Amino acid sequence: MSCLVPTRFTLTLNTACLLTSTWGFVRATSVVLPPSLSKAGHKQFLTIISIIATIINNAVNISNYYIQRNNKMNLETKKKSDFISRHVTLPVSLVLESIVATVYWPLRLFFVNLIMHGVESTAKTPFPMTVDMAIHLYPILYLLADHYLSGSGTKFKLSNKHAWLIVTSLAFSYFQYLAFLIDAGQGQAYPYPFLDVNEPYKSIIFVVVATITWAYYVFYQKFPPKYIKKSAKKGDKN
Repeated sequence: MSCLVPTRFTLTLNTACLLTSTWGFVRATSVVLPPSLSKAGHKQFLTIISIIATIINNAVNISNYYIQRNNKMNLETKKKSDFISRHVTLPVSLVLESIVATVYWPLRLFFVNLIMHGVESTAKTPFPMTVDMAIHLYPILYLLADHYLSGSGTKFKLSNKHAWLIVTSLAFSYFQYLAFLIDAGQGQAYPYPFLDVNEPYKSIIFVVVATITWAYYVFYQKFPPKYIKKSAKKGDKN
């Protein structure tokens, strides 16, 4: 079975996303954290982890665009490149950015004190709206456009069961990762105030978030890009 040849629109979307996401990442990680967060650093934030996944996806998809057009590449290499770019890095970054946007924006607009330490007003956030958009909104918009509008999108090859295993593993890993980084006894806090709760509430929050994340993958699978064959033909011409 031949691979879908990525369209120029895919190349444009991934290039634009790479530029804005990298800029947002640099600006966001330059923010000075309060003492309760400084020891664990910016690497503790799910937003930062998600934006790194998005940047990797952008780079992989840009590479895949040229790999699929390189006549010197054998079919097996093209298939592997297509699978990694369109069925591994894209769905991972897509569901991560989906949950980030879903959790972040309602709290950012109405309950900012639940996601930012020491911030009681939306007018006093530590970075400007341009940075906020670059790391919390533009990534999901670019990824959705690439999946649904670029003509390169197709139903992901990972089953819902495998996706559940991956999402659960990632959620558990992040939970353990934070537990490793953060020592409450030394005055450290979790990256988001809504996580600074006792058990079992903390675990319940992680389970709920993981379940919603997996539900996003199921949703994207239930409603895959339409007119796949037609898009594939258009992609071959671009």
